[in-house]
Amino acid sequence: MPLKSRTNRVIAVGSLALLAVAWGAIPLFVRAEIPSSHLVAMRVTLGAVVLVLFSLATARFTIPRGRWRGVAALGIALAAHWLAFFVALNLTTVAVTLAILYIGPVLAAVLSGPLLHERVSRSAYIGLAVAVAGTLFVIRPGSGATVAGVAVAAVSGVLLAAIMLLGKPLAADLGGVVVATWELVVASVVLAPFTVQAVRESGEYWPQFVVLGALFTGLAGVIYWTSMRRLPVAVVSVIMYLEPASAVVWAALFLGERPDPLTWLGVILVVAAGTIATRGVSDEEAVGVTEAL
Repeated sequence: MPLKSRTNRVIAVGSLALLAVAWGAIPLFVRAEIPSSHLVAMRVTLGAVVLVLFSLATARFTIPRGRWRGVAALGIALAAHWLAFFVALNLTTVAVTLAILYIGPVLAAVLSGPLLHERVSRSAYIGLAVAVAGTLFVIRPGSGATVAGVAVAAVSGVLLAAIMLLGKPLAADLGGVVVATWELVVASVVLAPFTVQAVRESGEYWPQFVVLGALFTGLAGVIYWTSMRRLPVAVVSVIMYLEPASAVVWAALFLGERPDPLTWLGVILVVAAGTIATRGVSDEEAVGVTEAL
């Protein structure tokens, strides 16, 4: 593998790993007394504002006419995904929500073969089975799982898989900044009524809104999609499994949630599933597109 390609891959993997650990702390914000719809709306709106200003300054703002439908679908899916995710966090525990949510990336890794023509090894299918087994440990009776929480988290997981599969070709074609900017612009339009309510009713939570919007959404979106265009979906999936692992730790430290041994086993299995799913991906496939940001 050429040195430049290897360097680009290391940067992409390292950036995603740090991003995943940071995203694991998002439930700490969600458990504040803020409606989920307000959090999501302000998150995407402030993220969109930051990236629009950056895109205008760097002249990275245009989208070919033939790509608008894909970008619109991506933005709508993103808004629905985050809304379902935040609602699920208020209906059940962090461990349950994330264990179910993160079947989504394994599903995306499996479907990336027929849909995106990426090579998918048998390990991806084994990983999906392990993820399902781990999820059953986490959502068993007595683990803190609720029917409503599990159902909403499952919707969020399916939408996450759709976002990865929709966004990968767009990021490869348009670049990470453009995709991150316009998916947030579309999502902010979809959630505009909730943004108005949040400004009127939740003004005291502006510090949380700014952190979630500017850092965890705007900047994070650029990092995510720029890395995504350089790596296959299966590799992105395994790296992002650091999020549920770190989130359970964050929740134990700051939210007082104390997962029992079987719940921890389930989380470990779900994380291991992401690792299993990426076995067999060659270096050449993992390099992907190596253009600059």
